Amino acid sequence: MAFTTPMRILPFAAAIAFSAACIALPFAATPVVNDWIISVAKLVVLAVSWNIAANAGLISLGHSAFWGVGSYAAVLAANKLGMPILPAVIAAALAGAVLGAALAVITGRLRGIFFAIATLALSEGLRVIAVMLVGVTGGGEGLYLAQSLRPDVRIVCVVMVCCAVGAVAISWVLTRTPYQYACRAMRANESAAQMLGVNPVRLRVIVLALAGALASLAGGVNIWYTGFLDPNIAFDLHITILAQIAPILGGIHTVAGPVVGSFATVFLSEASRIWLGTKGFSLLVYGVALIVCILFMPHGMWGAYRKFHARDKQRAVAGRAA
Repeated sequence: MAFTTPMRILPFAAAIAFSAACIALPFAATPVVNDWIISVAKLVVLAVSWNIAANAGLISLGHSAFWGVGSYAAVLAANKLGMPILPAVIAAALAGAVLGAALAVITGRLRGIFFAIATLALSEGLRVIAVMLVGVTGGGEGLYLAQSLRPDVRIVCVVMVCCAVGAVAISWVLTRTPYQYACRAMRANESAAQMLGVNPVRLRVIVLALAGALASLAGGVNIWYTGFLDPNIAFDLHITILAQIAPILGGIHTVAGPVVGSFATVFLSEASRIWLGTKGFSLLVYGVALIVCILFMPHGMWGAYRKFHARDKQRAVAGRAA
Protein backbone atom coordinates (compact mmCIF):
# COMPACT_ATOMS: atom_id res chain seq x y z
CA MET A 1 0.00 0.00 0.00
CA ALA A 2 2.96 2.31 0.57
CA PHE A 3 3.60 2.39 -3.18
CA THR A 4 -0.03 3.01 -4.23
CA THR A 5 0.00 6.80 -3.92
CA PRO A 6 3.36 7.35 -5.68
CA MET A 7 2.30 5.07 -8.52
CA ARG A 8 -0.91 7.07 -8.95
CA ILE A 9 0.90 10.40 -8.80
CA LEU A 10 3.60 9.37 -11.30
CA PRO A 11 1.40 9.61 -14.45
CA PHE A 12 0.16 13.06 -13.42
CA ALA A 13 3.70 14.24 -12.72
CA ALA A 14 4.84 12.91 -16.09
CA ALA A 15 1.93 14.65 -17.84
CA ILE A 16 2.67 17.96 -16.11
CA ALA A 17 6.37 17.70 -16.95
CA PHE A 18 5.61 16.86 -20.59
CA SER A 19 3.15 19.78 -20.84
CA ALA A 20 5.68 22.20 -19.34
CA ALA A 21 8.34 20.99 -21.78
CA CYS A 22 5.98 21.49 -24.74
CA ILE A 23 5.14 25.03 -23.57
CA ALA A 24 8.82 25.93 -23.25
CA LEU A 25 9.96 24.18 -26.44
CA PRO A 26 8.85 26.85 -28.97
CA PHE A 27 11.37 29.32 -27.54
CA ALA A 28 14.25 26.93 -28.30
CA ALA A 29 12.98 25.18 -31.41
CA THR A 30 13.52 25.97 -35.08
CA PRO A 31 10.69 27.36 -37.26
CA VAL A 32 10.10 23.90 -38.75
CA VAL A 33 9.75 22.32 -35.32
CA ASN A 34 7.42 25.12 -34.24
CA ASP A 35 5.27 24.37 -37.27
CA TRP A 36 5.05 20.73 -36.16
CA ILE A 37 4.24 21.80 -32.61
CA ILE A 38 1.35 24.00 -33.65
CA SER A 39 0.07 21.33 -36.06
CA VAL A 40 -0.02 18.73 -33.28
CA ALA A 41 -1.43 21.13 -30.70
CA LYS A 42 -4.31 22.37 -32.85
CA LEU A 43 -5.14 18.81 -33.87
CA VAL A 44 -5.19 17.76 -30.20
CA VAL A 45 -7.79 20.46 -29.47
CA LEU A 46 -9.85 19.45 -32.52
CA ALA A 47 -9.64 15.74 -31.74
CA VAL A 48 -10.59 16.22 -28.09
CA SER A 49 -13.50 18.41 -29.18
CA TRP A 50 -14.77 15.78 -31.63
CA ASN A 51 -14.26 13.01 -29.09
CA ILE A 52 -16.27 14.87 -26.43
CA ALA A 53 -19.22 15.01 -28.80
CA ALA A 54 -18.73 11.38 -29.86
CA ASN A 55 -18.77 10.29 -26.21
CA ALA A 56 -22.41 11.36 -26.12
CA GLY A 57 -23.21 9.60 -29.41
CA LEU A 58 -23.07 12.86 -31.41
CA ILE A 59 -20.94 12.03 -34.44
CA SER A 60 -20.02 15.24 -36.24
CA LEU A 61 -19.24 15.36 -39.95
CA GLY A 62 -19.07 19.15 -39.95
CA HIS A 63 -16.56 20.08 -37.28
CA SER A 64 -15.11 22.57 -39.75
CA ALA A 65 -18.21 24.69 -39.04
CA PHE A 66 -16.94 25.40 -35.51
CA TRP A 67 -13.38 25.84 -36.75
CA GLY A 68 -14.50 28.36 -39.38
CA VAL A 69 -16.75 30.34 -37.05
CA GLY A 70 -13.95 30.58 -34.51
CA SER A 71 -11.49 31.68 -37.18
CA TYR A 72 -13.78 34.43 -38.45
CA ALA A 73 -14.68 35.54 -34.91
CA ALA A 74 -10.99 35.91 -34.04
CA VAL A 75 -9.98 37.77 -37.20
CA LEU A 76 -12.97 40.11 -37.03
CA ALA A 77 -12.37 40.79 -33.33
CA ALA A 78 -8.79 41.71 -34.19
CA ASN A 79 -9.42 43.74 -37.34
CA LYS A 80 -12.65 45.50 -36.31
CA LEU A 81 -12.15 45.89 -32.56
CA GLY A 82 -8.37 45.86 -32.31
CA MET A 83 -8.30 42.92 -29.88
CA PRO A 84 -4.96 41.20 -29.21
CA ILE A 85 -4.62 37.45 -29.41
CA LEU A 86 -6.00 36.39 -26.02
CA PRO A 87 -9.28 38.38 -26.07
CA ALA A 88 -9.75 37.46 -29.73
CA VAL A 89 -9.47 33.72 -29.13
CA ILE A 90 -11.80 33.99 -26.13
CA ALA A 91 -14.33 35.63 -28.47
CA ALA A 92 -13.78 32.75 -30.89
CA ALA A 93 -14.49 30.18 -28.16
CA LEU A 94 -17.67 32.01 -27.14
CA ALA A 95 -18.85 32.10 -30.76
CA GLY A 96 -18.27 28.35 -31.05
CA ALA A 97 -20.15 27.69 -27.80
CA VAL A 98 -23.15 29.69 -29.02
CA LEU A 99 -23.13 27.84 -32.35
CA GLY A 100 -22.86 24.47 -30.60
CA ALA A 101 -25.75 25.26 -28.25
CA ALA A 102 -27.90 26.46 -31.16
CA LEU A 103 -27.08 23.31 -33.13
CA ALA A 104 -28.08 21.16 -30.14
CA VAL A 105 -31.47 22.86 -29.88
CA ILE A 106 -32.19 22.84 -33.62
CA THR A 107 -31.21 19.18 -34.09
CA GLY A 108 -32.79 18.01 -30.85
CA ARG A 109 -34.82 15.29 -32.57
CA LEU A 110 -32.10 14.04 -34.91
CA ARG A 111 -30.17 10.87 -34.10
CA GLY A 112 -27.23 9.00 -35.58
CA ILE A 113 -26.55 9.53 -39.25
CA PHE A 114 -29.26 12.20 -39.51
CA PHE A 115 -27.47 14.35 -36.93
CA ALA A 116 -24.15 13.75 -38.71
CA ILE A 117 -25.60 14.89 -42.04
CA ALA A 118 -27.04 17.98 -40.34
CA THR A 119 -23.59 18.97 -39.09
CA LEU A 120 -22.17 18.51 -42.59
CA ALA A 121 -24.95 20.69 -44.02
CA LEU A 122 -24.22 23.32 -41.37
CA SER A 123 -20.58 23.54 -42.41
CA GLU A 124 -21.42 23.85 -46.09
CA GLY A 125 -24.17 26.37 -45.39
CA LEU A 126 -21.83 28.55 -43.36
CA ARG A 127 -19.27 28.40 -46.16
CA VAL A 128 -21.83 29.68 -48.68
CA ILE A 129 -22.91 32.44 -46.28
CA ALA A 130 -19.28 33.48 -45.79
CA VAL A 131 -18.84 33.75 -49.58
CA MET A 132 -21.94 35.93 -49.88
CA LEU A 133 -21.14 38.30 -46.97
CA VAL A 134 -18.39 40.13 -48.83
CA GLY A 135 -18.55 43.18 -46.57
CA VAL A 136 -17.89 41.10 -43.46
CA THR A 137 -15.79 38.13 -44.54
CA GLY A 138 -14.18 39.51 -47.68
CA GLY A 139 -15.97 36.89 -49.75
CA GLY A 140 -13.80 34.79 -52.02
CA GLU A 141 -10.92 37.25 -51.70
CA GLY A 142 -10.63 36.54 -47.98
CA LEU A 143 -9.30 38.57 -45.07
CA TYR A 144 -5.80 39.28 -43.79
CA LEU A 145 -5.21 39.60 -40.07
CA ALA A 146 -3.91 43.04 -39.10
CA GLN A 147 -0.12 42.66 -39.17
CA SER A 148 0.36 45.23 -36.43
CA LEU A 149 -1.48 42.97 -33.98
CA ARG A 150 0.27 39.70 -34.82
CA PRO A 151 2.59 38.54 -32.03
CA ASP A 152 5.75 36.52 -32.42
CA VAL A 153 5.19 33.05 -33.85
CA ARG A 154 6.58 31.50 -30.67
CA ILE A 155 3.88 33.24 -28.63
CA VAL A 156 1.20 31.79 -30.90
CA CYS A 157 2.76 28.33 -30.48
CA VAL A 158 2.69 28.67 -26.69
CA VAL A 159 -0.96 29.78 -26.76
CA MET A 160 -1.91 26.81 -28.94
CA VAL A 161 -0.04 24.36 -26.71
CA CYS A 162 -1.76 25.82 -23.64
CA CYS A 163 -5.11 25.37 -25.38
CA ALA A 164 -4.23 21.73 -26.10
CA VAL A 165 -3.23 21.12 -22.49
CA GLY A 166 -6.44 22.78 -21.32
CA ALA A 167 -8.57 20.71 -23.70
CA VAL A 168 -7.05 17.45 -22.46
CA ALA A 169 -7.50 18.59 -18.85
CA ILE A 170 -11.19 19.34 -19.51
CA SER A 171 -11.63 15.92 -21.10
CA TRP A 172 -10.00 14.25 -18.09
CA VAL A 173 -12.14 16.19 -15.61
CA LEU A 174 -15.30 15.17 -17.48
CA THR A 175 -14.41 11.50 -16.98
CA ARG A 176 -14.52 12.15 -13.21
CA THR A 177 -18.01 13.72 -13.22
CA PRO A 178 -21.54 12.23 -13.45
CA TYR A 179 -21.81 13.71 -16.97
CA GLN A 180 -19.49 10.96 -18.20
CA TYR A 181 -22.03 8.30 -17.23
CA ALA A 182 -24.87 10.33 -18.70
CA CYS A 183 -22.96 10.61 -21.96
CA ARG A 184 -22.33 6.85 -22.03
CA ALA A 185 -26.01 6.17 -21.43
CA MET A 186 -27.07 8.56 -24.19
CA ARG A 187 -24.52 7.07 -26.56
CA ALA A 188 -25.88 3.57 -25.92
CA ASN A 189 -29.59 4.42 -26.09
CA GLU A 190 -30.90 7.97 -25.81
CA SER A 191 -34.50 6.90 -25.15
CA ALA A 192 -33.45 4.52 -22.39
CA ALA A 193 -31.17 7.19 -20.90
CA GLN A 194 -34.11 9.58 -20.76
CA MET A 195 -36.12 7.00 -18.84
CA LEU A 196 -33.27 6.82 -16.31
CA GLY A 197 -33.49 10.55 -15.65
CA VAL A 198 -31.04 11.97 -18.21
CA ASN A 199 -32.27 15.14 -19.90
CA PRO A 200 -31.02 14.61 -23.48
CA VAL A 201 -31.72 18.17 -24.64
CA ARG A 202 -29.80 19.76 -21.78
CA LEU A 203 -26.94 17.27 -22.16
CA ARG A 204 -26.77 17.93 -25.91
CA VAL A 205 -26.55 21.66 -25.29
CA ILE A 206 -23.74 21.24 -22.75
CA VAL A 207 -21.76 18.75 -24.86
CA LEU A 208 -22.05 20.58 -28.18
CA ALA A 209 -21.41 23.98 -26.59
CA LEU A 210 -18.20 22.62 -25.04
CA ALA A 211 -17.15 20.79 -28.20
CA GLY A 212 -17.94 23.83 -30.33
CA ALA A 213 -16.01 26.15 -28.02
CA LEU A 214 -12.88 23.98 -28.18
CA ALA A 215 -12.98 23.56 -31.96
CA SER A 216 -13.55 27.30 -32.44
CA LEU A 217 -10.74 28.02 -30.01
CA ALA A 218 -8.35 26.01 -32.20
CA GLY A 219 -9.51 27.87 -35.30
CA GLY A 220 -9.24 31.21 -33.53
CA VAL A 221 -5.63 30.62 -32.50
CA ASN A 222 -4.69 29.18 -35.89
CA ILE A 223 -5.63 32.38 -37.73
CA TRP A 224 -3.01 34.23 -35.68
CA TYR A 225 -0.48 31.77 -37.06
CA THR A 226 -1.52 31.77 -40.73
CA GLY A 227 -2.66 35.41 -40.97
CA PHE A 228 -5.12 34.81 -43.83
CA LEU A 229 -8.64 33.40 -44.07
CA ASP A 230 -11.19 32.78 -46.78
CA PRO A 231 -14.39 30.65 -46.81
CA ASN A 232 -12.75 27.63 -48.40
CA ILE A 233 -9.96 27.62 -45.83
CA ALA A 234 -12.29 28.31 -42.91
CA PHE A 235 -14.81 25.57 -43.70
CA ASP A 236 -12.46 23.07 -45.34
CA LEU A 237 -13.73 19.48 -45.10
CA HIS A 238 -10.14 18.41 -44.46
CA ILE A 239 -10.47 19.89 -40.95
CA THR A 240 -13.40 17.58 -40.22
CA ILE A 241 -11.51 14.59 -41.58
CA LEU A 242 -8.50 15.28 -39.36
CA ALA A 243 -10.76 15.79 -36.33
CA GLN A 244 -12.14 12.27 -36.85
CA ILE A 245 -8.97 10.45 -37.89
CA ALA A 246 -6.94 11.42 -34.82
CA PRO A 247 -9.28 10.02 -32.13
CA ILE A 248 -10.08 6.93 -34.20
CA LEU A 249 -6.38 6.14 -34.66
CA GLY A 250 -5.53 6.91 -31.05
CA GLY A 251 -8.60 5.43 -29.39
CA ILE A 252 -12.10 6.86 -29.38
CA HIS A 253 -13.95 7.47 -26.07
CA THR A 254 -10.66 7.78 -24.14
CA VAL A 255 -8.73 10.75 -22.75
CA ALA A 256 -5.31 9.79 -24.13
CA GLY A 257 -6.58 8.49 -27.48
CA PRO A 258 -7.02 11.88 -29.22
CA VAL A 259 -3.57 12.96 -28.04
CA VAL A 260 -1.84 9.81 -29.26
CA GLY A 261 -3.81 9.93 -32.50
CA SER A 262 -2.89 13.58 -33.11
CA PHE A 263 0.82 12.82 -32.85
CA ALA A 264 0.38 9.81 -35.15
CA THR A 265 -1.67 11.78 -37.70
CA VAL A 266 0.83 14.63 -37.95
CA PHE A 267 3.68 12.12 -38.18
CA LEU A 268 1.96 10.30 -41.04
CA SER A 269 1.27 13.59 -42.83
CA GLU A 270 4.83 14.86 -42.53
CA ALA A 271 6.36 11.46 -43.32
CA SER A 272 4.29 11.13 -46.49
CA ARG A 273 5.22 14.67 -47.52
CA ILE A 274 8.95 14.17 -46.91
CA TRP A 275 9.37 10.59 -48.15
CA LEU A 276 6.84 10.61 -51.00
CA GLY A 277 7.54 14.16 -52.10
CA THR A 278 3.99 15.49 -51.99
CA LYS A 279 1.38 16.29 -49.38
CA GLY A 280 -1.45 14.82 -51.47
CA PHE A 281 -0.51 11.27 -50.50
CA SER A 282 -1.38 11.97 -46.87
CA LEU A 283 -5.06 11.11 -47.45
CA LEU A 284 -4.05 7.75 -48.95
CA VAL A 285 -1.76 7.13 -45.98
CA TYR A 286 -4.59 8.06 -43.59
CA GLY A 287 -6.90 5.59 -45.33
CA VAL A 288 -4.41 2.74 -45.11
CA ALA A 289 -3.68 3.57 -41.46
CA LEU A 290 -7.39 3.58 -40.62
CA ILE A 291 -7.93 0.22 -42.31
CA VAL A 292 -5.01 -1.34 -40.44
CA CYS A 293 -6.18 0.23 -37.18
CA ILE A 294 -9.78 -0.97 -37.57
CA LEU A 295 -8.68 -4.51 -38.51
CA PHE A 296 -5.97 -5.04 -35.92
CA MET A 297 -6.53 -2.31 -33.29
CA PRO A 298 -10.29 -1.64 -33.13
CA HIS A 299 -9.83 0.37 -29.93
CA GLY A 300 -7.01 2.45 -31.37
CA MET A 301 -3.35 2.59 -30.49
CA TRP A 302 -4.03 3.58 -26.89
CA GLY A 303 -6.50 0.72 -26.52
CA ALA A 304 -3.93 -1.70 -27.96
CA TYR A 305 -1.31 -0.42 -25.52
CA ARG A 306 -3.65 -0.83 -22.54
CA LYS A 307 -4.58 -4.33 -23.67
CA PHE A 308 -0.92 -5.30 -24.02
CA HIS A 309 -0.10 -3.76 -20.64
CA ALA A 310 -2.98 -5.64 -18.98
CA ARG A 311 -1.78 -8.95 -20.46
CA ASP A 312 1.78 -8.27 -19.33
CA LYS A 313 0.53 -7.47 -15.83
CA GLN A 314 -1.53 -10.67 -15.71
CA ARG A 315 1.50 -12.70 -16.76
CA ALA A 316 3.59 -11.09 -14.04
CA VAL A 317 0.94 -11.87 -11.42
CA ALA A 318 0.66 -15.45 -12.69
CA GLY A 319 4.43 -15.80 -12.55
CA ARG A 320 4.61 -14.61 -8.96
CA ALA A 321 1.74 -16.95 -7.98
CA ALA A 322 3.54 -19.89 -9.53
